[in-house]
Amino acid sequence: MSYWRYVLLVLAGAVSYGVLSIIMKAAFQAGFTPKELSASQLLFGGLIMSAVAFFISKERFRWRYVILLLPVSIMMASTSFFYHQAVNSLSASLAIVLLFQFTWIGVLIESVADRTWPTPEKWASLVLLAIGTVFASGLDTSSLKSVSLFGLGAGLLSGATFAAVIFFSGRIKPGMNPYLRSAISISLAALLLSLVYPPAFLVNGRIWEGLLPYALLVGCFGSVIPILCLAIGVPRLGNGLATILSAAELPTVVLLSSFVLHEQVTAAQWAGVCIILMAIIVPQIKRKPARRAADHPSGQKHLRKIPPSANM
Repeated sequence: MSYWRYVLLVLAGAVSYGVLSIIMKAAFQAGFTPKELSASQLLFGGLIMSAVAFFISKERFRWRYVILLLPVSIMMASTSFFYHQAVNSLSASLAIVLLFQFTWIGVLIESVADRTWPTPEKWASLVLLAIGTVFASGLDTSSLKSVSLFGLGAGLLSGATFAAVIFFSGRIKPGMNPYLRSAISISLAALLLSLVYPPAFLVNGRIWEGLLPYALLVGCFGSVIPILCLAIGVPRLGNGLATILSAAELPTVVLLSSFVLHEQVTAAQWAGVCIILMAIIVPQIKRKPARRAADHPSGQKHLRKIPPSANM
């Protein structure tokens, strides 16, 4: 697979999260609940990914993989729960911005785990990201009074748990077949989430009352596409470029919020998106030459220089 195909894969995974929030908003307007969407996202995502892995994966399933990938699945289920709660309480653009805080949260988690202090470039990125979030969310002093604190908390927790998904995915058996890995992780996450959100829609008839199309869509855009695309693309591109590409979800959700949901998107929000993009790029400027060497397709030795957290 060529370099540019890996780029497109990561872009597809990032954009899918932006599309996901729009689908969920439409499902909420159709009368379906966060509980139904959260459960159906992982359930149908796991079923679809398991079918794909059955026909494509060359690596055999082993029960020990379930234990190894349990931390990933716990965080994945938590992300689904908190993100769906945030989207139900906030605007689509604010919910995705809060989820996107996984970038700086991930930097902090990695710094603590590796016992390394973030570089000045990373600190500058964190400051820019905080500023960009305020603008992109469209919040001001007066609007803060009407914003759900529960929604804000859920959104931030979705970012924190998704940062943990990336962290554990890069540290726990990163060389595993991405199809089998994704199938096990998503399916196990679905089982864990069912303890909180039992899939009652399978027996009460709701699945045949219009939920099925939404369930398939959120399963694909919320589980299958992003998890698989990132699992394949990130180890080949490295964390720096993949993080920059993942910012595509922000313009996607803001654009779709404006033209599909007809939410008001101001110039300040677009400016916030640009600031966030700058925040993602800043830490990579000095590392650009080294990253290009690591990205060379013919250098397998260079691939080993990619930090473990870059492998999803």
